[in-house]
Amino acid sequence: MLHRVHWLFVYGTLMPGRLRWPLVADDVASQRPATVVGTVYDTGFGYPALVLGGAGRVEGWLLGFDGAGADAVLDRLDEVEGPSYRRVAVTTEDGTAAVTYEWIGPPAVGFTALAGRWDREDER
Repeated sequence: MLHRVHWLFVYGTLMPGRLRWPLVADDVASQRPATVVGTVYDTGFGYPALVLGGAGRVEGWLLGFDGAGADAVLDRLDEVEGPSYRRVAVTTEDGTAAVTYEWIGPPAVGFTALAGRWDREDER
């Protein structure tokens, strides 16, 4: 029986090889680079924040989860991401419908807007 693939756009610690990758690695059925419209910020706390919209482009990864297990993965990530982020629908620049975690509210004082990619070497 075929299950629908559910896509998650990640742009920080959940990307392949990063700090939180082990939280999803065993459940990922497919993965590929992707881009969404928005701005990514370095929070200064070891993780990024995404604000969708505007003129910027954010580079990240699409992680595909088999339909049978996608809800459990996303429920687990809702807890991991905490109250500063919300799960929202997004469409990547290649037209793929996905969900991602967006920062709630405006960027905080001390956040630094990045040029499209969060690339902390110490988080690999």
